Amino acid sequence: MNDIDLANRAADILRNNLYANIATSKNDVPWNTPVTALPDRDLNFYWSSWIQAEHSKNIVFNSSIFMTFYDSTRARGTNNLMCLYLKCTAREVSDVSEAEKAFALLYPDDHVDLENFLGDGIKRFFCAEPQQAWLNCLSEKELEPTTLKMRTEVSIESIKSAMA
Repeated sequence: MNDIDLANRAADILRNNLYANIATSKNDVPWNTPVTALPDRDLNFYWSSWIQAEHSKNIVFNSSIFMTFYDSTRARGTNNLMCLYLKCTAREVSDVSEAEKAFALLYPDDHVDLENFLGDGIKRFFCAEPQQAWLNCLSEKELEPTTLKMRTEVSIESIKSAMA
């Protein structure tokens, strides 16, 4: 597949999968959490979480995270080009205008009420900015003793273009 095809496949995964697994860590202790994460037009991913959740505390301590998006209902062994892997830098959203943007993205049918998401609120919006992206390029059924890699890199810019 060429870069445009790979980017279109990545965009398709993002359009059809609302849920991401977010891997975080603190003091070499890993944590993985499923969240609803949605991208903006710049391919920044937003989600909301309780500030006392383990992954929320981990992000404040260590901004390096890893996200995966995939269809968990697919048949086993049919995952070729069906999982998007993202190495990201994450942060808590503290700016009011960015929090309004995140709220509108995540809760489009609700009235914007940021009281719970800023200041003394018990929740926060988080933003992950992708640094690198990959699609898996082999399913486990296709592995051979000579296999060297199972992922192919996809440029962030090409995914942005495919999402537009």
